Amino acid sequence: MTSSPARRPRRSIRADKASKIESPAGERMYLEIFNAISEQRLQPGTKLTEEALAEAFGTSRGATRLVLQALARDKVVTLEPNRGAFVAKPSPAEAREVFDARKVVEVALAARVVECIDAAGIARLREHIEKETLAEQAADRSAELRTSHDFHVLLAQLYGNSVLHELVRDLMARSALITAIYEHPHSEACSHSCHGELVDLLEGNKTQFAQAMLAHLEDLESQLVLIEPKATQVDIKTLFADIPK
Repeated sequence: MTSSPARRPRRSIRADKASKIESPAGERMYLEIFNAISEQRLQPGTKLTEEALAEAFGTSRGATRLVLQALARDKVVTLEPNRGAFVAKPSPAEAREVFDARKVVEVALAARVVECIDAAGIARLREHIEKETLAEQAADRSAELRTSHDFHVLLAQLYGNSVLHELVRDLMARSALITAIYEHPHSEACSHSCHGELVDLLEGNKTQFAQAMLAHLEDLESQLVLIEPKATQVDIKTLFADIPK
């Protein structure tokens, strides 16, 4: 197994988000809104008013605006000039395009990763799978989605191409929202067991890794029910009423 060249350390996605928001209260608001979207308590297209969110979380409108901007960078929220912020609303056609892009990018990445992955990289992947296992055991669906998609980002990070890393990270952000919206109610998550089998191939039969990645992505896409969701009205203050100020 060949060693990968020395790479400049990069921070995790969660660290990037925290640094953009730059306050514990802002990070908490980010996670609460993200969770509400991934758990479908906030539906696609719902308007997120700064005033209502600021009152619900006991923060200023300026701090709320920074959180909405961070959510927009992660493709979870869209900011529309003169209209405000809305929960992102990926269409079924966009969902198909995102998964098509994932298959093009991630299968090619998988073919390259096998050339440079080393024992340290395998260990990092195994460590991440343990995080996925804990998220599944905790029955926290939003945490499951985040850690599951972060596995794919970690693969790109281990490859060491910063442009590709950013591309995969953006695709995963969009994919996480699509999965939260369109996932079949009885489908299984992109689970630790699936990822464990992929890592087994990285350690064993590397020639099958890229094809296994393609099969994995096709299986994930097959678990989506790509029908436009119905718009619903939600009272932001009531939704987040129990959040400690």
